[in-house]
Amino acid sequence: MYHYEESGLSNVWLVDGFEIETDEEYGELVSIASVNELHKTIGLYLINEKPELNGEEIRFLRKELNLSQKNLAGILKVDESTVRNWESGRVAIGKPAELVLRALYKEQAHGGGALIEMIEKLNHQERTIENSNMNFSYSRNRSWKHREHDAR
Repeated sequence: MYHYEESGLSNVWLVDGFEIETDEEYGELVSIASVNELHKTIGLYLINEKPELNGEEIRFLRKELNLSQKNLAGILKVDESTVRNWESGRVAIGKPAELVLRALYKEQAHGGGALIEMIEKLNHQERTIENSNMNFSYSRNRSWKHREHDAR
């Protein structure tokens, strides 16, 4: 078995799917089959099987989402220091933030981007002036559409 500490998680062990070679110049070299698939499998295990995420697991998911602490904080509408505290284990992540993190990872793992796109759009809307009128029109193809140019 191989203790896969390179993942950033202290409790991951590989039963197989790896080779260890010894190089005279560099020492022990480890080759792991399909690392991206392994990380996806680890991430899906974390979001689907773990009842609570610890700091290492939050950091792993954030890194797999390719987000900085600042970016994740922006998406979750918390301070960057809050994400840092979650990842260091000083503070437990709240359930709503944890659920969004799990949903973001699940969406990325299965393809898509609609959830993060929606969150970013909502965050942008908070920074813009809102018109209280919502205008919709019925088109020739018998479908309703928001008329953005009339709504401003």
